[in-house]
Amino acid sequence: MSEQVIDLRSTWAILRRRTGVLVAAAALGAAGGAATAYVQPPAYTSTSMVLLPSASPGASSSASSHSIDTQVAIAQSQAVLGPAGQAVTPSLSGEQVARLVTVESPTSDVLDITATGTTPAQAEALANAVAKAELDYLKNAANALSDDKKSALNERAATLKGSLDSVNQEIKAAQTRIGGESPTSTAGRADAAALAELTAQQASLVLQLDQIDKESAAAASGDTTAAANATVIQQASPAERTPLVLRMALAGLAGVGLDLFVVAGVIVVAGRRERSLRSRDEIADAVGIPVLASLRSRAPKSVAAWTTLLAAYSPDNVGMWTLRQLLRMLTPGHPGSIVTAAPESQPTHVVVITLAGDLRALATGPQLASFAASTGLRTRLVTAQTHDSGDRLWAACAGIPTEAQPRPGLTVETRPGGRATGDLAVDVVVIDRVRPVLHLPRVEGSAVLLAVTAAGATADELARVALAADDAGHPIDRLLVIDADPLDRTTGRLAPAERAQHVVLPSLMTGSEVAGEATALESRRRLR
Repeated sequence: MSEQVIDLRSTWAILRRRTGVLVAAAALGAAGGAATAYVQPPAYTSTSMVLLPSASPGASSSASSHSIDTQVAIAQSQAVLGPAGQAVTPSLSGEQVARLVTVESPTSDVLDITATGTTPAQAEALANAVAKAELDYLKNAANALSDDKKSALNERAATLKGSLDSVNQEIKAAQTRIGGESPTSTAGRADAAALAELTAQQASLVLQLDQIDKESAAAASGDTTAAANATVIQQASPAERTPLVLRMALAGLAGVGLDLFVVAGVIVVAGRRERSLRSRDEIADAVGIPVLASLRSRAPKSVAAWTTLLAAYSPDNVGMWTLRQLLRMLTPGHPGSIVTAAPESQPTHVVVITLAGDLRALATGPQLASFAASTGLRTRLVTAQTHDSGDRLWAACAGIPTEAQPRPGLTVETRPGGRATGDLAVDVVVIDRVRPVLHLPRVEGSAVLLAVTAAGATADELARVALAADDAGHPIDRLLVIDADPLDRTTGRLAPAERAQHVVLPSLMTGSEVAGEATALESRRRLR
């Protein structure tokens, strides 16, 4: 269950990060559906009704159901739809009529025939044509049955008449013999018995012929099958169509649903295959280094914008508080500081490493230096190691005259190893992602920070950078996460082992704990 919750949360997080894409997809789907409904010709529908005779009182309900299902199948067959298509103008094939006509049975003896057309006249004409074709088929089937029955009855009657003629002749012969014989004689008694038997046969044949005559009369009257008495109880109703606004709304909703389903599926699949690290915990775990702070970046896109950032950077309240806390962590002697005390008259030295192409992280060093200068610290910003992706920053720094200050207290240099003065020195280093190499003189007591944008690097890239920095004698001390995902609730400040021991409060006001969390008793024991 916990794995399912985590999976659903991750899926929801992936979709939340792409809210703009989902909104755009929904808008596009709604517009596409509405446009399709507007461009397509309006569809008119008309309905005719055919009444089938009720089943006989002795018929079972299952037989009635089978009969109406059979009638619906007949009405939807080519035997009915083909003649109906030939009866309308312009003529249609049976397959075309099948796409335009639906047959339903609201009751066990009524067929609803609904036809669709581009005009009211076409819809009404097609509905009437199908109803008439259905009646014609039933009557033809009934007549064919009646003709077959008549033929069979006539053949049987002819056979019975032949038998009756033979019996009559034998009766006459027996009567003649009896007239010339003694009734008490053996021959007379035998002929009398034979005459009685022939007379019984004659009566039976006469009765059978009478029954055949009655059946022939019934077949001649056309009362052979109940289906032959079907009638049209409603001619084609006036054709109607769905209002344009409603059709556009329904089509728009369908387009929204389809687009959201497809786009959401693509986003989720792509998000699960994404190798870039997004959460602070993932970034910290990739290299085993905790996160020192999370900053919002202002990545300039031009040389003038970089110059403006150096001269007039002013963060909002949240950014100001974060940078102030960061400066305290970089101040020797402050509780929790990661910088050892520098030699007397030497400034605090900070190296900010960024990956090539990560422009938002590249702005971290200049933002830190500009803010530090605004607080009264004498700050020196050094673009220590260049890369093609940071050419605009290097051009902006090179454009500032020597000894000039973009803002009071801030000096900018483009080469490392200058005279160490002031309170804070910030070296900006950009290294290649594939072949990272760090060319920077080692400074005792310096703090090395790796700035990386959320979802801006993979675990393999971060590991390569950490190895290169360690080989150059500048092991990374802390991480700076730039533009962290708003949905990220992790901090990246605890190692996995520390997070496993972290006491989590009960998830509900009732005090019941979630699987894997510490109970209140366990929490008290740990606090002791």
